Amino acid sequence: MKSNIITYLQTYGQETFSERAFSEVDALILCQFSYLKFEGIIPGIQTGEEHDADRTPDLVTILDIWRNPNRENMFYDTRFEEENRALAEAMLLSRRFKKARFGLFLDFVNEEEHVQFSAMTCLLEDGSVKIIYRGTDESIVGWREDMNMAFTYPIPGQEYSSRYLELAAACFDGPLDILGHSKGGNLAVYAAMNAPEGVQARIDTIYNMDGPGFKKGVCSLELFTKIEPKILKIIPRSSLVGMILENYGGYKVVDSSTVGLLQHFACSWVVDGRAFSYLEKVDEGQRIFNDALREWLDRLTEEEQRTFVDTLFEILEASGAADLVEFTQDYKGCITRMIGAFQNQDTAKKKQAARVIRLLFQISGETLKEQAQDWILEKLEK
Repeated sequence: MKSNIITYLQTYGQETFSERAFSEVDALILCQFSYLKFEGIIPGIQTGEEHDADRTPDLVTILDIWRNPNRENMFYDTRFEEENRALAEAMLLSRRFKKARFGLFLDFVNEEEHVQFSAMTCLLEDGSVKIIYRGTDESIVGWREDMNMAFTYPIPGQEYSSRYLELAAACFDGPLDILGHSKGGNLAVYAAMNAPEGVQARIDTIYNMDGPGFKKGVCSLELFTKIEPKILKIIPRSSLVGMILENYGGYKVVDSSTVGLLQHFACSWVVDGRAFSYLEKVDEGQRIFNDALREWLDRLTEEEQRTFVDTLFEILEASGAADLVEFTQDYKGCITRMIGAFQNQDTAKKKQAARVIRLLFQISGETLKEQAQDWILEKLEK
């Protein structure tokens, strides 16, 4: 069995941060920890709340979290319950995270704005401050928000991430690291690039763990290029999420114990000793598919992208499930209701959706053909 962030903690968790510095593996641990449901467990704030300069925010330790009577609520997402429990227990038993304190928890869903946002702040024993943005959770709203990134900049969630960073930076002194997995990685980068100069100067590293890129043109903005040297982007070898939309090229590739889209799950990333098991590049087949996907998005007009996403989520929302957990529990009923919703779509929407999907397959075929030709020529030349 290959090691991961859980076995890493079980093996090396007795080394404190004063004995060994914070690493990218520790960053992924905090990112995955942020997916747990901390409502009523980690002291929180409300949307739009201002910081009282005379009051230090309430903070709790891992032990406080574990002793909370609402502890079982943390593991609502049954899809990853086993791994999340093992991770939380390993953090509890480790000296490494024993003195870590958590606070400024903000978590909300705004269906009208298509926002699923969650963030928290962690203070480590070495005095550093970690701002952690949760990625897409099990909510349908969160998945729609991800797809909106293709044609909207900034999305409301990105603007919330910027305001949260300013609030957290005002609450705590010391060096800052900004962390996020999946959508959370995108939010971490956006928040850093839009932070005031004084906050940017305090940022050491921006950890983007398999987070998507931005709408075309954003990565060439001065706002982005200014903070780009501080970004550490890590993706698994068959990354899809982290390679979608425009990217800035600089990233490290980590091995994974599973295949395909399942590699997005943080607990599948392979740890070798105290560091990730890195590879030279992403899998060739995945790179070809990602190139085709980006070309597909580039060929669609903004109106086509918007209509396609609207139609897709009208059908998905007709399932009646509030999130993917409910969908999994009644998947047969949900699929039946979705089929009915598709049949009720007007002819124009059906035709446009079909055209958009046909274009994806056409581009994928063209890309595969071109790549195959390049491969043959390369072999002949050798």
